[in-house]
Amino acid sequence: MIIFVCRLRKRELSLYLQIIKTGAGNFMFREKIHAYLLVFIQFACLIYIASTGPLLAKGVNGLLIESAGIFLAVLAIFTMQPGNFNLTPRVKKDGKLVTTGPYRLIRHPMYIAQIIAVLPLVVDYFDWYRLAAILVLTADLLVKIVYEEKQLHKHFPGYDEYAAKTKKLIPGVY
Repeated sequence: MIIFVCRLRKRELSLYLQIIKTGAGNFMFREKIHAYLLVFIQFACLIYIASTGPLLAKGVNGLLIESAGIFLAVLAIFTMQPGNFNLTPRVKKDGKLVTTGPYRLIRHPMYIAQIIAVLPLVVDYFDWYRLAAILVLTADLLVKIVYEEKQLHKHFPGYDEYAAKTKKLIPGVY
């Protein structure tokens, strides 16, 4: 597999071509690339939706839904605590399993919060590309959940029990 690696050396951006051989030593590197690719797709979709229309929904109902999504995201981040929070779906070495706040009902409140917050923007200012962006965002978050759940099961001994009591995104449904 051939990849391009960017390195910053003495204020110059140099592009190196690096040949990666398959093997156990490169497994962690490929996992990191996978994690960052998922985050890149996520943010690309969110930025596209935010940059191609107004940031506030038109009607009261849309504003309430959008506000609920933003509130849930902020609540989830504060419950997770900044030191435990990670943008990538990788578990921090010293991370703690959070099962309080919105995490007592669903395992991935930050992901559903993003969908809730941008859905009214796509509906109110509809365009096929914006619809495609939210569909790609949703698919990306679902893949990210599968990836993250594998990490969480490995890292936290009590995760199986926690997963049995909670749903991934929608309380009581999924």
